[in-house]
Amino acid sequence: MVSQGGGEQLRAQLLTILQDADRPMTTSELRDHLHAHCASRVVIETVYRNLTVLQHRDEVERRPGAGRDACWGPTEATQRSLRNRPA
Repeated sequence: MVSQGGGEQLRAQLLTILQDADRPMTTSELRDHLHAHCASRVVIETVYRNLTVLQHRDEVERRPGAGRDACWGPTEATQRSLRNRPA
């Protein structure tokens, strides 16, 4: 189980991955990216649950995708805040 502080860290990682991506990503792709690049060994259910938390915060949104996999991307407000962040 991910602790509350760990949940915030995971959500921050998910946001960073989505903001850096050039296209929406599926839940499975996000999990695989976490495994490969963030040394974070989480199950897909944990990734999905944290994406829904971000969705409720209006930081990410589900996007249309092929098949039945959920695709995710940052909301316009999240992208604007990224662009307005000091370098």
